[in-house]
Amino acid sequence: MSSLGPLQPTGSQASVPPSTDQQPTGRHTITEASVTELSVETTGVLPGDTRGNDVRIGETPGTLSKVALGLSVASLVLAPVFGVGAVLAIVALILSHVAKRGDQLGRLRAMVAMGVSYVALVVGTAVAVLVTLPIALAFLISTGFILAG
Repeated sequence: MSSLGPLQPTGSQASVPPSTDQQPTGRHTITEASVTELSVETTGVLPGDTRGNDVRIGETPGTLSKVALGLSVASLVLAPVFGVGAVLAIVALILSHVAKRGDQLGRLRAMVAMGVSYVALVVGTAVAVLVTLPIALAFLISTGFILAG
């Protein structure tokens, strides 16, 4: 049974009475069917929203904002590690500024990613200046590359 109801034979088969090998309920057995196959190949871009944004085929809307948010969280986690998170924060900032042109949920994610990235950039820079720089300076003095005075 299809979603439209039971299938009924059409054409010349509809007027033929059921034979003895068919069901005695008066229904006809469909013994053969033909299906026409239709394939459509799409390439290019689909029309976007009213602001002129195009959605690429096969790309989930908001993917860039998800990547930006993930990088911003990773940059915040890695910010205390000798300021390594500052580099990821810069990448996350660039991606989140680009992702602001997406759909509404993508814009929200991009704004959160920007906020987290700016915090990670400040923390990473502070750690780099206040922790990494004195350690590097002490190393250079102890090895004799810089005179201690």
